[in-house]
Amino acid sequence: MKHSIAFLLLLFLAACRIQGSPASIPPHATPTEVSPVYVSALCTLMGQDGRSEVPKTRPVIVMWGWSAATMDQMKDYIGAGIAKVTFDGKEISGQMQKDIPYDETSKVYRAVWLAGVGIPTFGLHVITYSLEFQKTVFDGTDYYGPGTKNVHLSDRCEIDVK
Repeated sequence: MKHSIAFLLLLFLAACRIQGSPASIPPHATPTEVSPVYVSALCTLMGQDGRSEVPKTRPVIVMWGWSAATMDQMKDYIGAGIAKVTFDGKEISGQMQKDIPYDETSKVYRAVWLAGVGIPTFGLHVITYSLEFQKTVFDGTDYYGPGTKNVHLSDRCEIDVK
């Protein structure tokens, strides 16, 4: 499982821009357009702190994903993994990114899901992540699902809007 978590960490480090930069704002941007803050639903599973700060007035996009050594393994996961993500207790639906790119450096395919939650109010907000499997899947390193030591994955992350 350690290798799989490392693969997921590579996924999010490569895919996540914590803060948008002025270069990421389109040239036709108006003063009301701001770049979003990407927040992982897999904070402690990825070895990160369970709480992160988000600047006020910035839209938040919650992200999660999976990595696998082969495209067939990724397809198995997509068919068997059931992720439930909540923001402040309300389930949010993520949109899987069109492409599942292959990372030559880490030798894995990466699927990423994104869900916009708008501009959160000041204070503490909670993101929960729960992953169940309908059947056993293999990601190239470890097995997940029924009959394995990885029957269920879950996480709880907090964002503090300041």
